[in-house]
Amino acid sequence: MPWSSGSGPSHPCAKCGEYTAGIAIGGLCANCTRVLERRASRIARLVAIGTTAVLAVYVAWTLPVERTARLVGAASVLLWYVFTFLIVKRVAREWLK
Repeated sequence: MPWSSGSGPSHPCAKCGEYTAGIAIGGLCANCTRVLERRASRIARLVAIGTTAVLAVYVAWTLPVERTARLVGAASVLLWYVFTFLIVKRVAREWLK
């Protein structure tokens, strides 16, 4: 049966301890979630840029000068950045909780 108020019972935030309606036991309030997301994004961006720079140097150094090879290399470097960012952000979000 849904709660009559629509927001559910109040539970303390796992980080700050503030009672917030509608979060699960051990969940985070909106402020703590926003801070967590920001920190995870910052960590993910730094890791992704660092590893992508190393990969880009390697790809530029080892691939032939042909246009097709350079385009494939550039696309792979771009995909590497996106996937690394998403993976590290997810891991950081879970680790920082």
